[in-house]
Amino acid sequence: MLTTKQFNLSTQCVLAIAVLAGTTQIASAHTRLETATVNENTRITNNVIIGHGCGEKNVIGTSVVFPDGVDSTITVDGAANAGPLTAFVQNWGNLMQQNYSRAIFSFQDEKTDSNSNVVGFWAGGGNSLPHHLNGYIPFRAGAVVIEPTSCAKSVKFYISIADICEITDTAGFNADTVNLWTHNALGTAYDRTSTTDDGPASLTVIRTSALPASCGTGVAVEVKPSAAQINRDMPIKLDGSQIWPK
Repeated sequence: MLTTKQFNLSTQCVLAIAVLAGTTQIASAHTRLETATVNENTRITNNVIIGHGCGEKNVIGTSVVFPDGVDSTITVDGAANAGPLTAFVQNWGNLMQQNYSRAIFSFQDEKTDSNSNVVGFWAGGGNSLPHHLNGYIPFRAGAVVIEPTSCAKSVKFYISIADICEITDTAGFNADTVNLWTHNALGTAYDRTSTTDDGPASLTVIRTSALPASCGTGVAVEVKPSAAQINRDMPIKLDGSQIWPK
């Protein structure tokens, strides 16, 4: 027979599981990378996971931008750093490659800079992603080489993503037309409306090689895209014509 004490303990366990499940669901609702942490010198196949639509509206496309490392904002242990990304990473510039897939959307392409380096990609058209389901957008993440002479113990890249539910101009951006998983204070039309900078997805590269003796325990480096890059690379273009935003 179930005692009162056993019943109370069982109820507490059920409530704890429910709270944990609810927390996990909330966390996973953001659009994020399937693999958010990778060791240096390791190439992986990854996915952007779209968490949900815009309320009851399906997702009809997505736009993804990686910081290009050219005019990106760099911080070291939270403090601004004016040095180049090459002080911490040897080979950033053309490591992310979109994998072709029509599992959800019919059209897709990479975004490149003036040197033909891939700085992002997009997918859309054809089918839409039901608002209550997850969607996987595949890409290959190349092996990142952390500069051996640096004190970087990790390098975290912030990835800006827009999940589009209706094609509008930037004035039409709202909770019914687009989910912006972007920074909240860059000063662009693509900024996420939020009191905290919790929008972007991220990819953290962990150092596995030895730190120089003078580095102690090392430093954590973070890289964010500039406003200029977001304005340039977030729009979607097809055959040379911009199709989003209008």
